[in-house]
Amino acid sequence: MSASSSHEFVIGNMADDLVNLTIRICGKKEDKAPRFPKNLYDGFVCRIYETALDIHESVFIANETRPGERRADLQKNAASKCVYLNHLIRICADNGWISEKQRDTWQKLVSAIKWKTVAWIKSDEKR
Repeated sequence: MSASSSHEFVIGNMADDLVNLTIRICGKKEDKAPRFPKNLYDGFVCRIYETALDIHESVFIANETRPGERRADLQKNAASKCVYLNHLIRICADNGWISEKQRDTWQKLVSAIKWKTVAWIKSDEKR
C-alpha cells in the first residue's frame, strides 16, 4: 500500500539520489585511479554501499507498508543507518579519500533523508 502523501515520495527520490551519489563517489576497485585504497573495497567501501542500499530499501518498503509497528521499524532503521553512513563519510574525508565538498554534499543529502524520515515517523504517530 503506497502512501498518498508526496512527503514519502520525496524521501524515495532522495534515497535514489543517495544510491547514485554513493556509486559516483565510491567508484570501483577496478577504476584506473580508484578513490580508495584497493584493499578497502571488499570491506569498508562495500559497507558504505550496503548502508546506502539499506537506507534505500527501508524507505521504499516502509512506503509500501501500512502504518504500524513494522513500518515504524523500517523508518527507524533508515534514520539510524543515516547516522551510521554519516560517520563512514566522515572517516572517508578524514583519511583524504574524498574532498570536503564531496563530504558536505554527501552528508547534506544523508542528513536530509534522516530528518525527513524522522518527520515521517512523527506524522505516522499522529494518525
